[in-house]
Amino acid sequence: MANLSLNVREQTWGTRKGCDGLDRACSRLRGDLSVLGLRVGIRALMPVCDVEVTDIARVGMETGAMTVPSADEVRGWPYVRLLAAMRESNLPPGGLDTVRRFAVELGLGPHTNVLHAGCNSGFLSRELARRTGCQVLGIDISPDMAAAANARSESEGLAHLARYEHRDMRDTGLDAASFDVVLSGGALAFVIDQPRAVAEWLRLVKPHGLVANSELWYHAEPPQQLLDKVAELIGVPVPRYTRDHWRELYNSPRLQPWALHDAEAGARTVEEVERYCAQMVDHVAVGWDDSAREALNERLLDIFLTFNQNMEYLSYTFFAYRVLPAGAEPLLYV
Repeated sequence: MANLSLNVREQTWGTRKGCDGLDRACSRLRGDLSVLGLRVGIRALMPVCDVEVTDIARVGMETGAMTVPSADEVRGWPYVRLLAAMRESNLPPGGLDTVRRFAVELGLGPHTNVLHAGCNSGFLSRELARRTGCQVLGIDISPDMAAAANARSESEGLAHLARYEHRDMRDTGLDAASFDVVLSGGALAFVIDQPRAVAEWLRLVKPHGLVANSELWYHAEPPQQLLDKVAELIGVPVPRYTRDHWRELYNSPRLQPWALHDAEAGARTVEEVERYCAQMVDHVAVGWDDSAREALNERLLDIFLTFNQNMEYLSYTFFAYRVLPAGAEPLLYV
């Protein structure tokens, strides 16, 4: 299977906004793009965009008021502006089952200090804090996402457990060995220089702590016609990873396998997609006239039916590793 290498991604996307700009653009929209996977986080389709934060705010990315558009405006919205209007929470690949695996497999509890790398709007870390009582610091390269995550944490009564800061997961500036667990829910797919990010996670974890992630990958090659359609919708070539890519990224003598779970992402029926789009119109298009609502529904159906086809070829892996201290005894049967 063909892989889109990081070098190619950097050359293709970095010319538009630069590496840091790419990361910020990805972070701003990652939560809204979780709807592309019908709530399981189809992050392999994340586009690069030139939309500014003020543009996103115009259509109400988080809590801002939405300007009521006309049908022609909805039809003419750039792809990223349309998705910004959806305001969906960003679930990790695997959805709520993956959230449960983070909580159970990592043994989270009131005395666990957790770093959530690439938190976006913070759904994963808020849910873990709510269910287990763990103390979570979420970080995101977008200050707007960190602020939005703090606002949601406060509104849900979780500010004493989950807080969020603007930091780069590749160079956090946090103290070494200061967390029991470092985890991420699919954000690493959009980071340039992924090995640098993983090395930073290992620096931050206490000896015998855990690192964990959940990421999407293609278990079969999609038809080129489908990839072309997806690329046309999102405006860039579709980045594709294999399972081996993610396993190799964590191939370190300091890491021992702790938990592993593979599953197909799973497509939905056409009827489910149609019902979902209708529900999203009701959720988002409050106060819109009938023609604008119809235009929104038509665009959502075009996008989600295409992405739902792509889901047939996607799987995800949840994986966790035990972090050994330097000089630790090697083990053969782990």
